[in-house]
Amino acid sequence: MNKLQIDDVLLDCVIRGTLEGLEMAEVAPQAIGASKFNTVNKEISVIVGLHGEKRNGNMAMNLSERTAIFLAGRLMGEEISTLDDDAIDALCEIGNMIAGRLKELLIDTPHEFRTISLPAVIFGANYTMYHTKNITSISVMFELQDIPIGHMGDKFFNVSIALLTQS
Repeated sequence: MNKLQIDDVLLDCVIRGTLEGLEMAEVAPQAIGASKFNTVNKEISVIVGLHGEKRNGNMAMNLSERTAIFLAGRLMGEEISTLDDDAIDALCEIGNMIAGRLKELLIDTPHEFRTISLPAVIFGANYTMYHTKNITSISVMFELQDIPIGHMGDKFFNVSIALLTQS
């Protein structure tokens, strides 16, 4: 049987970076699975570019609208019911916090990068992020225990990182 070759350094950094990045929102999701591939099946993605001398790539967080509203509300410290401009700003800030933690955690590793870009929010589901060769990637699925079981599909979100080695 052929096993997926998942980079342990990236796996640890995505898990720790996500958990530490979400601390300000007082959310502690549980990592429940990982893959080399990032399949996007939720309707909202936050993407942050990662740039360095030897590595460039992106960090992507894919989540449902209900999960986005939940996380934005937690960060804002208030109950919100729609994904308005303030909630989208909060969601972008969450993307920045996770990407920033990834940047710090990857210092002095082969995956080090130096800066992050402004976050972008994509509305639309069921697309695949395809990466060419020389890309190292990992996607981690997280579960939010605070979302009721009645919204089972909204309990889960993915955070992924993809890095290209510069020649």
